[in-house]
Amino acid sequence: MACSIHVVLFVRDQKWNAGRGLVSADIPAVDESPRSLITGFSHHYRPDQARVVQAFSSGLIVLDANVLLNVLRYTPSARKELLRVLAEVAERCFVPHQIAVEYNRNRVKVVADRHKELQDIAEEVAGIKRSVRTVVNGFKNRSTLRSKDVPALEESVTDFLAALENAYEDALQQYDLEPDRLVGTIDEWTANLDVILTGHVAARPSAELLEADVLEAEKRHNESIAPGFKDQNKGDYLWWAETLRHPGLRGRALLVISDDTAKGDWVLEERGIGVGPHPVLIEDVMSAGGTDLVLLTTRDLLQLVGEVDPQRGVSGDTLDESEKVLASRNVEWDEAAYKWLLTQLSIEGYDDRVEAITTAATADGFVDREEIYRILGSDEDARSLRHFATPVLRLKKLLVRDGMLSPASAEALSAVYDGPGKTIGYQVPAEFQGFSNHFEPDPDDMPGGKDWS
Repeated sequence: MACSIHVVLFVRDQKWNAGRGLVSADIPAVDESPRSLITGFSHHYRPDQARVVQAFSSGLIVLDANVLLNVLRYTPSARKELLRVLAEVAERCFVPHQIAVEYNRNRVKVVADRHKELQDIAEEVAGIKRSVRTVVNGFKNRSTLRSKDVPALEESVTDFLAALENAYEDALQQYDLEPDRLVGTIDEWTANLDVILTGHVAARPSAELLEADVLEAEKRHNESIAPGFKDQNKGDYLWWAETLRHPGLRGRALLVISDDTAKGDWVLEERGIGVGPHPVLIEDVMSAGGTDLVLLTTRDLLQLVGEVDPQRGVSGDTLDESEKVLASRNVEWDEAAYKWLLTQLSIEGYDDRVEAITTAATADGFVDREEIYRILGSDEDARSLRHFATPVLRLKKLLVRDGMLSPASAEALSAVYDGPGKTIGYQVPAEFQGFSNHFEPDPDDMPGGKDWS
């Protein structure tokens, strides 16, 4: 009579069964079904059109605060088209509580930033006019310029300066919002957004959930784990956690619309190029019961609407404006601009600012008031911090002027207040924390060989 012998070896909670292999009641069986070469590796590839359309048509759509704030950044015509698109997808949208917090907190600042951009342009136009006039006057006083050619030169210069002034005035008239008028009042565009999104905005998480989310946000930030570890305020993870708990995600794709998703704390980068969503985020979505993750910018959304249904598409002018706004937001600090800033500060004798910036960059982006006074070798009675950041702000403007930074990029050193006029310390952009802070000034390291004066 034939018999079979089964040898069983126990290893911790697992056992080896000669007939069945490694088995355990606590360990799920390995899925040995056939796989393709790319299944499970979507983060290495940009999503194709079919995936994007599927997520857009039937997935859960999450709108980041920067998308909602674009309603206030855009000019009136583009603003109306963006609102129309948001209204059309609102039934599939979810706005986490943290995003609502960030929208209301930054609403006035966004409009003020747009006005600052226009003011900077006005200063540049005035500078160009002065420079051109100086050159023209120099030509007129040279014997090599014939007297009969002077009127033609004057006319050309006058026409050029008039065209420059008209272009600026046109840009000024296209933007219609005033930051002071938004303070303490609900503007009509926020009211329109509220009508569109009512019923789709999450309530504040419980104290227990929020405490757990904050702890996880801190952990991910400290360990550079997606999402949003470049976000100095760590708010990205808070709304991400709310999204993962949303019951509408189960069995559906997640489509995140955010102008921050081009950053390396949201996407997998290969050779400096962003490809698919970061694998940590895909794992988060799958663990929460979702089926896919697609990341789009506001500009992508506006273009996609027209591709899905040409009758619902937005104008070319709106697409162009959304592209420009996106580009201005994504020109972040890089190490070349950072190193130039520190070098120039040192050359000008502001080594205390250099130390303040590098100290903050190695201390989670913040240096407190007491440490600033230690760096200065002074005390509060002997010196005010009122203009401490002024030389840093001035040098950032030079980087913006020469295209190394966008006007919307974070200030290199900005005061943090506790009530009116009380500076409790200074913060630096999150990007600075990833740069080398072993600094030795070297004037030869000026990027691009530009004239930085």
